[in-house]
Amino acid sequence: MKRKNIILLISIVIFGIVVSCNDDNECITNNIEYVTSINSPNTGTINETVNITVNIEVNFKVRNGCGRFGKFIESENGNIRNIEVEAEYEDCYYCTQAFESKTVNYEFKSTNSGNYELKFKSSPTEFITVNLTIN
Repeated sequence: MKRKNIILLISIVIFGIVVSCNDDNECITNNIEYVTSINSPNTGTINETVNITVNIEVNFKVRNGCGRFGKFIESENGNIRNIEVEAEYEDCYYCTQAFESKTVNYEFKSTNSGNYELKFKSSPTEFITVNLTIN
């Protein structure tokens, strides 16, 4: 009889943990991840989107198998843009613990011609810089 009670108690505890983690808002955390490489063109045409799917490819690593791209965080100062990658992690699921490489496309569009400097954060103090000339 005691064995059945222990098994029942363990089942209730495990079920309670799973149910409490099913609220997606509680399971998702965000973290800034560093860019490992960029594949980009050097020129673009005014008012024409540089087609990122083909031309600007941003590679970054996530800390586990539950990590995915969340969004780009940008700050702009004239023709210079600092860009960070924010990753989302669904931490309520079992995840592989290996660092994984991810690729996402960044879209740059300008209404003014000129030289632009896109600085993708690659460490706490370093950036991978892309220089674009928009004609």
